[in-house]
Amino acid sequence: MNIGFIKYGITNLLLCIRTLKMSTFTSRLCPITGKMEWILQDEQYDYHQEIARSAYADMLHDKERNEKYYLGVKKAIEIIHSRGEKAKVLDIGTGTGLLSMMAAQSGADQITACEAFEPMAKCAEQIMKKNGFEEKIQLIPKRSTELKSGPGKDMEERANILVTEVLDTELIGEGAIGTYNHAHKQLLEKNCLVVPRAANMYVQLVSSEFIRRWNVVQPLKTTETRVVSPPTASSRCSGAASLHDVQLDQIDPSLFTSISQPVQIFRFDFNSKDGIPEDDASTVIVKSLNKGTVDAVFMWWDIEMDPQGEIILSCAPHWAHPDSHNLQWRDHWMQAIYYPSLPLSVDVNQNIKILSSHDEYSLWFEVVDSHDTTPAPLERPLCECGIHTTISRTRIGMMNDVKRNQVFISALKKNLSPSSVCLCISDGSLLSLIAAQLGAKKVFALESNPMCERVLKSYINYNRLGDKITVLTKKLEDLTAEDFQELKINLVIGEPFFMSSVLPWDTLYFWYAVCELKRFMVTDVPILPHKMSIKAIGVQFRDLWKIRAPVKNCEGFNLDVFDQVIQKSADKSDSNVEPQPLWEYPGTPITSTGIVAQFDWSKQVTEMKPISTTSTLICTKSGSINGVALWTEYMFDEDLVISNGPLLINDTCIKWDYFCQQGVHLYNKPMSITEGQCLDVIFSFTPKTGELDLKFPTTIS
Repeated sequence: MNIGFIKYGITNLLLCIRTLKMSTFTSRLCPITGKMEWILQDEQYDYHQEIARSAYADMLHDKERNEKYYLGVKKAIEIIHSRGEKAKVLDIGTGTGLLSMMAAQSGADQITACEAFEPMAKCAEQIMKKNGFEEKIQLIPKRSTELKSGPGKDMEERANILVTEVLDTELIGEGAIGTYNHAHKQLLEKNCLVVPRAANMYVQLVSSEFIRRWNVVQPLKTTETRVVSPPTASSRCSGAASLHDVQLDQIDPSLFTSISQPVQIFRFDFNSKDGIPEDDASTVIVKSLNKGTVDAVFMWWDIEMDPQGEIILSCAPHWAHPDSHNLQWRDHWMQAIYYPSLPLSVDVNQNIKILSSHDEYSLWFEVVDSHDTTPAPLERPLCECGIHTTISRTRIGMMNDVKRNQVFISALKKNLSPSSVCLCISDGSLLSLIAAQLGAKKVFALESNPMCERVLKSYINYNRLGDKITVLTKKLEDLTAEDFQELKINLVIGEPFFMSSVLPWDTLYFWYAVCELKRFMVTDVPILPHKMSIKAIGVQFRDLWKIRAPVKNCEGFNLDVFDQVIQKSADKSDSNVEPQPLWEYPGTPITSTGIVAQFDWSKQVTEMKPISTTSTLICTKSGSINGVALWTEYMFDEDLVISNGPLLINDTCIKWDYFCQQGVHLYNKPMSITEGQCLDVIFSFTPKTGELDLKFPTTIS
């Protein structure tokens, strides 16, 4: 017997055993098949996913943030030294240790850094060592609220400089108020300095039918005389007190009208020894610039990095930014949109009251006439209609997309008759109401999400369509002919949209559901849409690539260790395609559009053979490519197609749908490419299991 062959077999067996020891079988819902499946995952998958998604890289690519924090830290240390005191720095939530190293490099005498996220604390320890600061910085793997100061405790004495970054788009959403208040009470000296020193919050009132689409589901006209009307409660609901964070600079200025100038509504004094109020309210009166309805409140903030308030970092959109010609892109701090409970109609030069409130973590706003004596509400608003706690802002916008709805109406008009028995397969969809109003004999709406079921039934009842529409909530395999009232389905419709979908092609679930329920359908039942395709284009993203790009060096500090930790965890946990609303991220098309895959939904999915294809994207101009954008398109008819992708592609930009997310693959590093060269996208799909995979080779031909 061949001894080498035996050794080879034993080696492979040991490797398999080792792999199994490092992995575990995990049960999860496959969004494509709708079935539970067992997959082999790294036993520390959740741990690695948390590291990979931590978004530290985005912050570390924010050059303005880093530079101004450095200036603020240097200035604070200089002031403390000028008082003849030792500079004792506390860095809360140190992350990579960057701010602590800035303090050490700036001459701090004593530095304590805390980090509760264990993997990042270990990473920071290695980074500090690599940069030669392990002896200068005491790293404690705890939350700041767990630290104790005093002889023999975590901190031998209180600090006189606090440097921290615990801010988010909403400013206070990560618990900044509690963090600062606790630090002043337990960890800081009375005459301490804080970096940043303070934050100022601003709002601007706007009128916009477009932005309103993200908040209120609009009436949907189906015929000259019939309309699918939203329940009364939904039109009076501003939603839950949760921010709608967006890149305001990417909204076309023609889509909104300013009703007011930006105005300051809150100042948060991070250096206050009396503490920042956990619950506060303000009333500000502004004069309207234009006539219109106040549909939304834009919000952003700035921070003062030094005691004199001379070093300012602003998150304002370009039209309100103090340095609009030198804007820093950032995705970790954006701007936010809030919605008043009722739009207020105003005339030019009318006085308007802005009622602003916050608790420890959230903000909310109301807008009333200046003569209204209503005080600013101190209680958080709650969603009473169920829509805002069930459906995302993006989805609400999609439901209000006039062109999209017109495709549904046109397709149904072509295929409906008075004898039509329809099955609607989509979550939280109004398709069943459209079909009923257009004259279907009976409509069955398959609803897998309990919250969506509640919303859909409220619509059905409000529009008095209960006799025509039956909502089915059972699992597909549990449905019987009795559930369908012994009727045969002769038309299947779907948007398709499902709450479980993450990536654009997860809507393939529609195909599986249709095939599972074929026993209740007539032969050759029309299916709308009947085809789906996945398309792709190579892009040079202006900024988006930074969220996955290695940092390497930041303000003179070596962060290679951080890059390695993030990449290792991303390799173990991240899909090579992630969902993104690409309208927020400008980019230049570098290649032609290519069809990655096509699916004929009239066929039986489980009888399909595995698919494996390579699509070629041809470079249309020389340049650098750092990502591939992917989307889906649905064919209802030869002339009726819904795309979740670009609205416009020209030589310099891509205009994406505002109400959809696309998929994007970001390369580890940009690749130079010349006109005529080709880039491949490799696609594989196993219909039996629903396993779908995309690969993006970095070889250019």
